[in-house]
Amino acid sequence: MEPGAEQQLEHRPSAEIALAPSRAEDAFARIREQLGTVAPRDPVTRKLRERRERLAILAEICERPTFDVLVAWLSSTHVPSTNTKRAYADDLRFWAEYAAELGHERFSIGCLSADDLTVWRLAEERRGAKPRSINRRLSTMSSLARFEADRSQRPLVNPVTRDNRIKVDRGDTSSDTPILEKPELQRVLEKCADAREALVVTLVYTLAGRVSEMCEADVDALKRRGDGRTLTLRRKGDKTSDFPLPAEIRALFDVVLDGRTEGPLLLDASGARLDRFDVDRMLTRLGRHAGVLPDRDLTPHVLRASRLTHMHDEKVDIDDIRSYADHAELATTLVYVRRRDTGGKRAGHAAAAVPVYGDQIARWV
Repeated sequence: MEPGAEQQLEHRPSAEIALAPSRAEDAFARIREQLGTVAPRDPVTRKLRERRERLAILAEICERPTFDVLVAWLSSTHVPSTNTKRAYADDLRFWAEYAAELGHERFSIGCLSADDLTVWRLAEERRGAKPRSINRRLSTMSSLARFEADRSQRPLVNPVTRDNRIKVDRGDTSSDTPILEKPELQRVLEKCADAREALVVTLVYTLAGRVSEMCEADVDALKRRGDGRTLTLRRKGDKTSDFPLPAEIRALFDVVLDGRTEGPLLLDASGARLDRFDVDRMLTRLGRHAGVLPDRDLTPHVLRASRLTHMHDEKVDIDDIRSYADHAELATTLVYVRRRDTGGKRAGHAAAAVPVYGDQIARWV
Protein backbone atom coordinates (compact mmCIF):
# COMPACT_ATOMS: atom_id res chain seq x y z
CA MET A 1 0.00 0.00 0.00
CA GLU A 2 1.37 3.43 -0.92
CA PRO A 3 2.41 5.73 1.98
CA GLY A 4 -0.62 7.55 3.29
CA ALA A 5 -3.03 5.29 1.42
CA GLU A 6 -4.66 3.94 4.54
CA GLN A 7 -5.44 7.45 5.85
CA GLN A 8 -6.87 8.38 2.44
CA LEU A 9 -8.99 5.24 2.41
CA GLU A 10 -9.88 5.78 6.05
CA HIS A 11 -12.08 8.73 5.17
CA ARG A 12 -13.74 7.10 2.17
CA PRO A 13 -17.05 5.30 2.79
CA SER A 14 -17.10 1.55 2.23
CA ALA A 15 -19.79 1.93 -0.45
CA GLU A 16 -17.48 4.18 -2.49
CA ILE A 17 -14.56 1.80 -2.15
CA ALA A 18 -16.76 -1.06 -3.32
CA LEU A 19 -17.42 0.66 -6.66
CA ALA A 20 -13.87 0.28 -7.99
CA PRO A 21 -11.74 -1.52 -5.45
CA SER A 22 -8.04 -2.05 -5.96
CA ARG A 23 -6.50 -4.93 -4.07
CA ALA A 24 -5.18 -2.57 -1.39
CA GLU A 25 -8.50 -0.81 -1.03
CA ASP A 26 -10.35 -4.10 -0.81
CA ALA A 27 -7.99 -5.41 1.87
CA PHE A 28 -8.26 -2.20 3.86
CA ALA A 29 -12.06 -2.20 3.60
CA ARG A 30 -12.06 -5.80 4.83
CA ILE A 31 -10.19 -5.09 8.07
CA ARG A 32 -12.30 -1.98 8.65
CA GLU A 33 -15.44 -4.09 8.26
CA GLN A 34 -14.08 -6.77 10.60
CA LEU A 35 -13.19 -4.27 13.33
CA GLY A 36 -16.63 -2.69 13.16
CA THR A 37 -17.75 0.20 15.34
CA VAL A 38 -17.65 0.99 19.05
CA ALA A 39 -18.99 3.68 21.37
CA PRO A 40 -15.90 4.49 23.49
CA ARG A 41 -16.30 5.80 27.03
CA ASP A 42 -15.05 9.21 28.02
CA PRO A 43 -12.04 8.49 30.29
CA VAL A 44 -13.21 11.17 32.76
CA THR A 45 -17.01 11.03 32.79
CA ARG A 46 -17.21 7.33 31.75
CA LYS A 47 -20.18 8.21 29.56
CA LEU A 48 -20.49 6.59 26.14
CA ARG A 49 -19.40 8.75 23.25
CA GLU A 50 -20.66 8.69 19.68
CA ARG A 51 -20.28 5.33 17.93
CA ARG A 52 -17.33 5.30 15.54
CA GLU A 53 -15.27 2.88 13.47
CA ARG A 54 -12.53 1.24 15.50
CA LEU A 55 -10.04 1.68 12.68
CA ALA A 56 -10.66 5.44 12.54
CA ILE A 57 -10.05 5.69 16.28
CA LEU A 58 -6.79 3.74 16.02
CA ALA A 59 -5.63 6.05 13.20
CA GLU A 60 -6.14 9.04 15.51
CA ILE A 61 -4.54 7.72 18.69
CA CYS A 62 -1.49 6.00 17.15
CA GLU A 63 1.61 7.35 15.50
CA ARG A 64 1.67 6.63 11.79
CA PRO A 65 4.31 3.83 11.78
CA THR A 66 2.54 2.13 14.68
CA PHE A 67 -0.82 2.39 12.90
CA ASP A 68 0.71 0.63 9.88
CA VAL A 69 1.91 -2.19 12.15
CA LEU A 70 -1.48 -2.42 13.87
CA VAL A 71 -3.29 -2.84 10.55
CA ALA A 72 -0.85 -5.58 9.50
CA TRP A 73 -1.11 -7.28 12.93
CA LEU A 74 -4.92 -7.22 13.09
CA SER A 75 -5.09 -8.43 9.46
CA SER A 76 -2.73 -11.33 10.07
CA THR A 77 -3.33 -14.93 11.03
CA HIS A 78 -1.80 -14.09 14.43
CA VAL A 79 -5.27 -12.70 15.25
CA PRO A 80 -7.58 -15.22 13.56
CA SER A 81 -11.10 -14.41 14.76
CA THR A 82 -13.15 -11.24 14.30
CA ASN A 83 -14.01 -11.10 17.99
CA THR A 84 -10.33 -11.28 18.94
CA LYS A 85 -9.46 -8.54 16.45
CA ARG A 86 -12.06 -6.28 18.04
CA ALA A 87 -10.96 -7.14 21.57
CA TYR A 88 -7.34 -6.35 20.70
CA ALA A 89 -8.34 -3.06 19.06
CA ASP A 90 -10.28 -2.11 22.20
CA ASP A 91 -7.31 -3.03 24.39
CA LEU A 92 -5.08 -0.81 22.27
CA ARG A 93 -7.43 2.11 22.93
CA PHE A 94 -6.98 1.39 26.63
CA TRP A 95 -3.18 1.33 26.35
CA ALA A 96 -3.23 4.57 24.37
CA GLU A 97 -5.14 6.23 27.23
CA TYR A 98 -2.53 4.99 29.69
CA ALA A 99 0.27 6.26 27.44
CA ALA A 100 -1.44 9.66 27.34
CA GLU A 101 -1.47 9.73 31.15
CA LEU A 102 2.30 9.29 31.02
CA GLY A 103 2.69 12.23 28.66
CA HIS A 104 2.75 10.55 25.23
CA GLU A 105 0.76 12.46 22.65
CA ARG A 106 0.07 9.31 20.65
CA PHE A 107 0.55 5.61 21.23
CA SER A 108 3.55 3.98 19.61
CA ILE A 109 5.23 0.61 19.89
CA GLY A 110 7.88 0.95 22.59
CA CYS A 111 6.36 3.99 24.31
CA LEU A 112 5.51 1.88 27.36
CA SER A 113 8.35 0.20 29.22
CA ALA A 114 8.36 -2.81 31.50
CA ASP A 115 8.52 -0.41 34.46
CA ASP A 116 5.44 1.42 33.15
CA LEU A 117 3.56 -1.86 33.00
CA THR A 118 4.69 -2.76 36.51
CA VAL A 119 3.27 0.51 37.83
CA TRP A 120 0.04 -0.16 35.96
CA ARG A 121 -0.24 -3.72 37.25
CA LEU A 122 0.29 -2.67 40.86
CA ALA A 123 -2.35 0.05 40.52
CA GLU A 124 -4.79 -2.45 39.00
CA GLU A 125 -4.19 -4.92 41.81
CA ARG A 126 -4.77 -2.22 44.40
CA ARG A 127 -8.15 -1.33 42.94
CA GLY A 128 -9.16 -5.00 42.93
CA ALA A 129 -8.89 -5.88 39.24
CA LYS A 130 -9.10 -9.61 38.52
CA PRO A 131 -5.82 -11.38 37.62
CA ARG A 132 -7.34 -12.74 34.40
CA SER A 133 -8.34 -9.23 33.32
CA ILE A 134 -4.83 -7.91 33.98
CA ASN A 135 -3.24 -10.80 32.09
CA ARG A 136 -5.59 -10.30 29.14
CA ARG A 137 -4.51 -6.65 28.73
CA LEU A 138 -0.87 -7.69 28.97
CA SER A 139 -1.38 -10.44 26.40
CA THR A 140 -2.52 -7.87 23.85
CA MET A 141 0.60 -5.78 24.35
CA SER A 142 2.84 -8.85 24.24
CA SER A 143 1.22 -10.18 21.04
CA LEU A 144 1.76 -6.85 19.27
CA ALA A 145 5.41 -6.68 20.35
CA ARG A 146 6.10 -10.24 19.19
CA PHE A 147 4.43 -9.57 15.85
CA GLU A 148 6.51 -6.45 15.21
CA ALA A 149 9.73 -8.25 16.18
CA ASP A 150 8.96 -11.06 13.71
CA ARG A 151 7.83 -8.66 11.01
CA SER A 152 10.78 -6.27 11.22
CA GLN A 153 13.39 -8.96 11.87
CA ARG A 154 15.07 -6.67 14.39
CA PRO A 155 15.50 -6.98 18.15
CA LEU A 156 12.57 -5.53 20.07
CA VAL A 157 12.27 -5.60 23.84
CA ASN A 158 8.90 -6.99 24.84
CA PRO A 159 7.65 -4.77 27.71
CA VAL A 160 5.58 -7.64 29.10
CA THR A 161 7.90 -9.67 31.28
CA ARG A 162 7.21 -12.86 33.16
CA ASP A 163 7.38 -10.84 36.37
CA ASN A 164 4.32 -8.85 35.33
CA ARG A 165 2.24 -11.91 34.56
CA ILE A 166 0.03 -12.83 37.49
CA LYS A 167 -0.19 -16.49 38.36
CA VAL A 168 -3.83 -17.53 38.17
CA ASP A 169 -5.05 -20.25 40.50
CA ARG A 170 -6.83 -22.73 38.24
CA GLY A 171 -9.00 -23.77 41.17
CA ASP A 172 -10.17 -20.21 41.79
CA THR A 173 -13.67 -19.76 40.37
CA SER A 174 -14.31 -16.26 41.79
CA SER A 175 -13.92 -14.61 38.38
CA ASP A 176 -15.72 -17.31 36.38
CA THR A 177 -18.83 -16.33 34.48
CA PRO A 178 -21.87 -16.81 36.74
CA ILE A 179 -24.84 -18.86 35.54
CA LEU A 180 -28.59 -18.61 35.90
CA GLU A 181 -30.58 -21.54 37.19
CA LYS A 182 -33.62 -22.38 35.08
CA PRO A 183 -36.17 -20.65 37.39
CA GLU A 184 -34.02 -17.50 37.27
CA LEU A 185 -34.02 -17.56 33.46
CA GLN A 186 -37.81 -17.88 33.53
CA ARG A 187 -37.98 -14.79 35.76
CA VAL A 188 -35.89 -12.87 33.22
CA LEU A 189 -38.29 -13.88 30.43
CA GLU A 190 -41.23 -12.72 32.53
CA LYS A 191 -39.72 -9.21 32.50
CA CYS A 192 -39.44 -9.03 28.69
CA ALA A 193 -41.55 -6.17 27.37
CA ASP A 194 -42.19 -7.61 23.91
CA ALA A 195 -41.53 -10.48 21.53
CA ARG A 196 -38.28 -8.88 20.33
CA GLU A 197 -36.74 -8.98 23.81
CA ALA A 198 -38.02 -12.52 24.40
CA LEU A 199 -36.49 -13.60 21.07
CA VAL A 200 -33.07 -12.20 21.96
CA VAL A 201 -33.03 -13.91 25.37
CA THR A 202 -34.27 -17.28 24.16
CA LEU A 203 -32.07 -17.26 21.05
CA VAL A 204 -28.83 -16.52 22.92
CA TYR A 205 -29.66 -19.10 25.59
CA THR A 206 -30.96 -21.84 23.28
CA LEU A 207 -28.08 -21.70 20.81
CA ALA A 208 -25.46 -21.05 23.53
CA GLY A 209 -24.01 -18.76 20.93
CA ARG A 210 -21.73 -15.78 20.80
CA VAL A 211 -24.01 -12.78 20.60
CA SER A 212 -21.95 -11.09 17.88
CA GLU A 213 -22.68 -14.04 15.56
CA MET A 214 -26.42 -13.45 15.89
CA CYS A 215 -26.20 -9.66 15.62
CA GLU A 216 -24.17 -9.88 12.40
CA ALA A 217 -26.62 -12.29 10.73
CA ASP A 218 -29.15 -11.11 8.13
CA VAL A 219 -32.70 -12.33 7.55
CA ASP A 220 -31.51 -14.58 4.71
CA ALA A 221 -29.61 -16.62 7.35
CA LEU A 222 -33.04 -17.92 8.37
CA LYS A 223 -33.84 -20.76 5.97
CA ARG A 224 -36.78 -23.12 5.61
CA ARG A 225 -36.02 -26.83 5.84
CA GLY A 226 -39.19 -28.80 5.17
CA ASP A 227 -41.67 -27.86 7.89
CA GLY A 228 -38.94 -26.31 10.03
CA ARG A 229 -36.35 -23.57 9.86
CA THR A 230 -32.63 -23.36 10.43
CA LEU A 231 -30.48 -20.40 11.33
CA THR A 232 -27.05 -20.27 9.67
CA LEU A 233 -24.45 -18.44 11.75
CA ARG A 234 -20.91 -17.51 10.80
CA ARG A 235 -18.68 -18.62 13.65
CA LYS A 236 -15.06 -18.15 14.66
CA GLY A 237 -12.58 -18.77 11.88
CA ASP A 238 -15.25 -17.90 9.27
CA LYS A 239 -16.92 -21.30 9.71
CA THR A 240 -20.68 -21.60 9.31
CA SER A 241 -23.05 -23.72 11.36
CA ASP A 242 -26.73 -24.50 10.81
CA PHE A 243 -29.01 -24.56 13.86
CA PRO A 244 -32.48 -26.13 13.55
CA LEU A 245 -34.84 -23.89 15.53
CA PRO A 246 -37.50 -25.09 17.97
CA ALA A 247 -41.10 -24.27 17.02
CA GLU A 248 -41.34 -21.71 19.82
CA ILE A 249 -38.43 -19.66 18.47
CA ARG A 250 -39.76 -19.97 14.92
CA ALA A 251 -43.02 -18.48 16.18
CA LEU A 252 -41.18 -15.61 17.85
CA PHE A 253 -39.32 -14.90 14.61
CA ASP A 254 -42.64 -14.76 12.73
CA VAL A 255 -43.92 -12.13 15.16
CA VAL A 256 -40.71 -10.08 15.26
CA LEU A 257 -39.97 -10.14 11.52
CA ASP A 258 -43.62 -9.47 10.65
CA GLY A 259 -43.09 -10.42 7.00
CA ARG A 260 -39.70 -8.69 6.62
CA THR A 261 -37.50 -10.68 4.20
CA GLU A 262 -34.26 -8.69 4.04
CA GLY A 263 -31.88 -6.65 6.14
CA PRO A 264 -30.47 -7.43 9.60
CA LEU A 265 -31.93 -10.42 11.41
CA LEU A 266 -32.25 -8.53 14.70
CA LEU A 267 -33.17 -4.85 14.97
CA ASP A 268 -33.11 -2.45 17.88
CA ALA A 269 -36.12 -0.34 18.89
CA SER A 270 -35.19 2.34 16.31
CA GLY A 271 -34.97 -0.14 13.42
CA ALA A 272 -31.15 -0.24 13.21
CA ARG A 273 -29.11 -3.44 13.40
CA LEU A 274 -28.91 -4.73 16.95
CA ASP A 275 -25.33 -4.98 18.23
CA ARG A 276 -23.78 -6.68 21.22
CA PHE A 277 -23.77 -3.45 23.21
CA ASP A 278 -27.54 -3.12 22.70
CA VAL A 279 -27.94 -6.72 23.91
CA ASP A 280 -25.71 -6.03 26.94
CA ARG A 281 -27.87 -3.09 27.95
CA MET A 282 -31.09 -5.02 27.37
CA LEU A 283 -29.97 -8.01 29.44
CA THR A 284 -28.58 -5.83 32.23
CA ARG A 285 -31.96 -4.10 32.54
CA LEU A 286 -33.90 -7.38 32.43
CA GLY A 287 -31.58 -8.98 34.97
CA ARG A 288 -32.06 -6.14 37.43
CA HIS A 289 -35.83 -6.16 37.02
CA ALA A 290 -35.87 -9.93 37.53
CA GLY A 291 -33.65 -9.70 40.61
CA VAL A 292 -31.03 -12.16 39.37
CA LEU A 293 -27.25 -11.87 39.88
CA PRO A 294 -27.50 -8.99 42.40
CA ASP A 295 -23.73 -8.41 42.34
CA ARG A 296 -23.18 -8.89 38.60
CA ASP A 297 -24.71 -7.77 35.32
CA LEU A 298 -26.63 -10.26 33.25
CA THR A 299 -24.66 -10.55 29.99
CA PRO A 300 -24.93 -12.64 26.83
CA HIS A 301 -22.03 -14.75 28.05
CA VAL A 302 -23.98 -15.57 31.24
CA LEU A 303 -26.76 -17.02 29.07
CA ARG A 304 -24.21 -18.97 27.02
CA ALA A 305 -22.53 -20.35 30.14
CA SER A 306 -25.94 -21.16 31.66
CA ARG A 307 -27.03 -23.22 28.65
CA LEU A 308 -23.78 -25.16 28.50
CA THR A 309 -24.01 -25.88 32.23
CA HIS A 310 -27.63 -26.99 31.92
CA MET A 311 -26.62 -29.33 29.09
CA HIS A 312 -24.08 -30.84 31.47
CA ASP A 313 -26.80 -31.20 34.12
CA GLU A 314 -28.91 -33.00 31.51
CA LYS A 315 -26.10 -35.55 31.04
CA VAL A 316 -25.21 -34.44 27.51
CA ASP A 317 -21.88 -35.92 26.45
CA ILE A 318 -19.06 -33.44 27.07
CA ASP A 319 -17.80 -33.67 23.49
CA ASP A 320 -21.30 -32.87 22.19
CA ILE A 321 -21.30 -29.80 24.44
CA ARG A 322 -17.90 -28.80 23.08
CA SER A 323 -19.14 -29.12 19.50
CA TYR A 324 -22.35 -27.18 20.23
CA ALA A 325 -20.35 -24.38 21.87
CA ASP A 326 -17.89 -24.32 18.96
CA HIS A 327 -14.92 -24.76 21.28
CA ALA A 328 -11.71 -25.82 19.59
CA GLU A 329 -10.38 -27.46 22.75
CA LEU A 330 -12.21 -29.67 25.25
CA ALA A 331 -10.37 -27.87 28.07
CA THR A 332 -12.35 -24.72 27.25
CA THR A 333 -15.64 -26.57 27.65
CA LEU A 334 -14.54 -28.08 30.93
CA VAL A 335 -14.12 -24.59 32.38
CA TYR A 336 -17.89 -24.12 32.08
CA VAL A 337 -18.82 -27.27 33.97
CA ARG A 338 -16.05 -27.67 36.52
CA ARG A 339 -17.80 -25.54 39.15
CA ARG A 340 -20.90 -27.70 38.82
CA ASP A 341 -18.87 -30.86 39.30
CA THR A 342 -16.76 -29.38 42.07
CA GLY A 343 -19.80 -28.01 43.93
CA GLY A 344 -21.64 -31.31 43.67
CA LYS A 345 -18.66 -33.32 44.90
CA ARG A 346 -18.09 -30.98 47.84
CA ALA A 347 -21.76 -31.18 48.78
CA GLY A 348 -21.53 -34.97 48.64
CA HIS A 349 -18.37 -35.06 50.76
CA ALA A 350 -19.97 -32.77 53.33
CA ALA A 351 -23.15 -34.89 53.46
CA ALA A 352 -21.07 -38.05 53.92
CA ALA A 353 -19.75 -36.64 57.21
CA VAL A 354 -23.22 -36.33 58.77
CA PRO A 355 -23.60 -39.98 59.89
CA VAL A 356 -20.59 -39.49 62.15
CA TYR A 357 -22.31 -36.87 64.28
CA GLY A 358 -25.95 -36.83 63.16
CA ASP A 359 -27.38 -38.59 66.23
CA GLN A 360 -25.52 -36.26 68.56
CA ILE A 361 -26.64 -33.10 66.73
CA ALA A 362 -30.26 -34.32 67.02
CA ARG A 363 -30.14 -33.53 70.73
CA TRP A 364 -29.96 -29.78 70.05
CA VAL A 365 -31.94 -29.27 66.88
